[in-house]
Amino acid sequence: MVTLYRLSFAFGLFTTAAASVSTAQGTAERWALTGATVISATGAAPMQDAVVLMDGRRIAAVGPRASTPIPRGVRTVDATGKFVIPGMIDANVHLVLMITPEFYVKYEERFADIAVQGAQVALKYGLTTVMDSWGPLQPLLQARARITSGRDAGARVLVAGNIVGLGGPFSPYFSGTYDLRGTDLRYGGWVHPMIQSRINAMWEAGAGPELLALTPDEAGGAITKYLASGPDFLKVAVSAHGIGPVEPLMFSSPVLASMRRATQNAGKHFQTHTFTLESLREAIAVRPQLMQHPNVMSVLPNTPSQLRLLDSLLAEVKRLGIYSAPLAVPLEEQQRVYDNWSVDDTRRDPHLGAVIGSRQPGQTRAGFDARRANLQRWIRAGVKFVIGTDQGPEAAELGPVVWGRMGRRHFEVMEGLAEAGATPMDILVAATRHGAEAYGLADSLGTVEMGKVADLVILDADPLADVRNLRRISQVIQGGRLVNRESLPAMKVLTFDPEGRWPR
Repeated sequence: MVTLYRLSFAFGLFTTAAASVSTAQGTAERWALTGATVISATGAAPMQDAVVLMDGRRIAAVGPRASTPIPRGVRTVDATGKFVIPGMIDANVHLVLMITPEFYVKYEERFADIAVQGAQVALKYGLTTVMDSWGPLQPLLQARARITSGRDAGARVLVAGNIVGLGGPFSPYFSGTYDLRGTDLRYGGWVHPMIQSRINAMWEAGAGPELLALTPDEAGGAITKYLASGPDFLKVAVSAHGIGPVEPLMFSSPVLASMRRATQNAGKHFQTHTFTLESLREAIAVRPQLMQHPNVMSVLPNTPSQLRLLDSLLAEVKRLGIYSAPLAVPLEEQQRVYDNWSVDDTRRDPHLGAVIGSRQPGQTRAGFDARRANLQRWIRAGVKFVIGTDQGPEAAELGPVVWGRMGRRHFEVMEGLAEAGATPMDILVAATRHGAEAYGLADSLGTVEMGKVADLVILDADPLADVRNLRRISQVIQGGRLVNRESLPAMKVLTFDPEGRWPR
């Protein structure tokens, strides 16, 4: 059973009497928020002094208070001075991710619990839906079932399992090739090969590197079988991951087309993983619904012909309506850490100093400017963005990883997009409506509209005035029920602080 709040008007805004209810089976509540400014993410202007009427899991009405009647006996909550937005969506998370071999060995039996904990942290910080695009399939499906059934609280979870074609955590595509003992990407060669193989198999689950040897028809059949095992969507490695210095292409065009058809026939969404300009071209050719981190490349386009090709590809992305989840979004606050990190800083925190030192060669100011200029090219092209962060949990006892930490990374990405020139409204739409559209969920999620699921975030300040106000969460509502944020995460396998500012 999940501890949530029932609303009580008598003691002011969101004063509550705690009750244990099931998100899936509890008695339907009918209640209304009044007085807030609603930013619906539909394209409409913000609506001041609004009413949001909820009937069970759904929004029954949204409108100005003066013209939106509240039925007799419906409980009301005065939200004057607050701002209501749709529940936020992260289109690219990893609920079981920490690129250290110790993590996978120590917590092998707790992956489902760790995924639930990550989903609970996500919900606490305004993400009512998350999409896990690389992780151990069966533990993630177990976590999804626990949340869907109401056994555990958590953000709604969609699961891909493996990135098709890649290996698991100990494969050459991930930590297997790194020899940075004690830093954020650690060599895993000390782990017994039997353990490595067992953990890798949890990720690959029939969709690993063995698919690279298949004919187009065979690959399509393998994808049909894989999708029948439970994933919500498919993410395919058009280019590799972790194979330097420039990530090679993985699949031929006919194989990609066959996998795309198999995914469409299964009624599921298809997305791509790319790290080069040529892999981006190959991805666009199969018309995925979503491209993950398409702005991230082993070598950023820099010659006149490369830039012309990129611009033509961006025009095609826009024409086809393909959604993009930008990653490696530069943030000035983070770059200053790399610029100003000193010997004294390392003396105070030698483990963190090792991480920063290992990354500094690739985090120069010139590199920052190049990454930002590349991102701005995508923004100016007018492609449709979603927010996809790669964020996940951490195990504090295993040392700092300075990864995309669950609970804060979506705010950092949105602030970086603002610094690159995206408008607050564009960023809000990316984090809500576009996230739902990219996964075929727009009929129920992503906007504050009548008939939609009542996933809402209530803010203390206007996010259109400053995207940093998205951090100022007053309350989260999921499926018409007020979430007890103070109780989350109720599942506590890992210890980490989502509110610690980067890099701590």
